[in-house]
Amino acid sequence: MRHQDKERGTVLLTTLLIMAVMAAVSVAIMDDIRFAVKRTINVGDYAQADWYVKGAEDFAESYISSQLGPMQPAVKNELFKTPQTFTFPYDGGMMILDVRDGTDCFALGSLVNSSGAANVVGGRQFTNLLIALGWPDNDARSLTAALTDWIDSDSQRSSNGAEDGDYLRRDPPHRTANTALTSVMELRSLEGMTEELYQSIRPFLCARKSGETAKLNIDTAEPIDAFLLSTILGGPEHYQAALQLITERPAGGYGTLETLQATSALQNFTGKEAAFDQIVYAPEYLWVEVRVDYLNASRLVTYEYDVSAPDAELTYRGWGSESYRPTLEQEERQPQ
Repeated sequence: MRHQDKERGTVLLTTLLIMAVMAAVSVAIMDDIRFAVKRTINVGDYAQADWYVKGAEDFAESYISSQLGPMQPAVKNELFKTPQTFTFPYDGGMMILDVRDGTDCFALGSLVNSSGAANVVGGRQFTNLLIALGWPDNDARSLTAALTDWIDSDSQRSSNGAEDGDYLRRDPPHRTANTALTSVMELRSLEGMTEELYQSIRPFLCARKSGETAKLNIDTAEPIDAFLLSTILGGPEHYQAALQLITERPAGGYGTLETLQATSALQNFTGKEAAFDQIVYAPEYLWVEVRVDYLNASRLVTYEYDVSAPDAELTYRGWGSESYRPTLEQEERQPQ
């Protein structure tokens, strides 16, 4: 009898152990199933969000070609004195597009010409912009040299520059690009660049292809753009003239170089390095920022379109908040 009780106890313990193991396995399986279901839902949400992003791109191209294309320059300038925002709500979320004049940044591709050789004028203008923004002269020249070495087609280290040998000593080692920047974010890879320095100049820059000179639409420019305009006029010493040109702009804009040069700001102008051909009077680039929200998914995308020719050309597509161009309020500061 006692032996039978022991056997019954053993069977009971074994049964309980098996049930406990099965319960643990069931919980694990249910967790896997819940995770798989959630992952599948998220994949579906992001796939749908990507379709909305494609729709946003199609809308932007249609808007640029069919609505903006036929407009006169003065009408475009008046329109883009403030960003144009389009909001499209839909079941499960919303899509927002901001379209603004992108002809207000320094093109980093201007540091070289179209064949990849260093461009003296572009390098000088970039140095002047950095100095105007408060960089010490030596630091500005060093960064200009490092950036030129990064994007030029040769592997010869310039004075104060940095070539493959400097970057191969890093961890991890890498080489210079020897081609135009695909994104302003590449500046973080440069020798001597810090996050603080990068953030201080990011709002004033755009990448663009090799040989593409910096352009500024004077008829939509804001006072903060006087830093860029001063570099086009020849350097930080022309900041006050640049600021005056922007703040005293006629209601209908300048429209032509003759009208611009007839202003009081340029009556006694003696700058010999001014590049008046880099001042334009209509948008030549449009910058588009898109935010798509759909259920659990979000997408942030940016586009740049070259609209200087009759057929708009997509020149940049970026993903994530880092691709957005920060906007600056006018600061109470003068160039250093």
